[in-house]
Amino acid sequence: MTYEALKIVLKIGVSALTVFYGFVPAFADLNEAHLFISLWSAHARFHGAWFLAFAAGVALISLYLMWWRDEVFVPIFLGLMFAVGFWIATVFGPAYGDALVDPNGNIQTVAGIEANMFLFLVVTILLIAALGLAAWIWRTQS
Repeated sequence: MTYEALKIVLKIGVSALTVFYGFVPAFADLNEAHLFISLWSAHARFHGAWFLAFAAGVALISLYLMWWRDEVFVPIFLGLMFAVGFWIATVFGPAYGDALVDPNGNIQTVAGIEANMFLFLVVTILLIAALGLAAWIWRTQS
């Protein structure tokens, strides 16, 4: 496979991950169990909406950089920032009374792991692998 073909495969993979972290949360969270939940204060809902808009904006910038500027490192690092942010919120959640899953909802699991944790584990691993592949492509190509 040529370096150009590998770059296209890399861009497609990173684009899929970017769409996942940038747009899927909006579809998943624009409902009565998340953004419109009456138990949240108006200010908490504001922060939720702000995060969703920010995530979509970062995803759009990342897609632009990949496909129109041939830049993959910044989009990969932005994706890793989202993933690391998830892990920081998960680790420190007990300190501020956070719950990974709404206790009134049903807990979905994949392979015995809470679904959000499983998905972000996969995203984190794939982004790290993408970073390694990108470094190899650019180092070997030059």
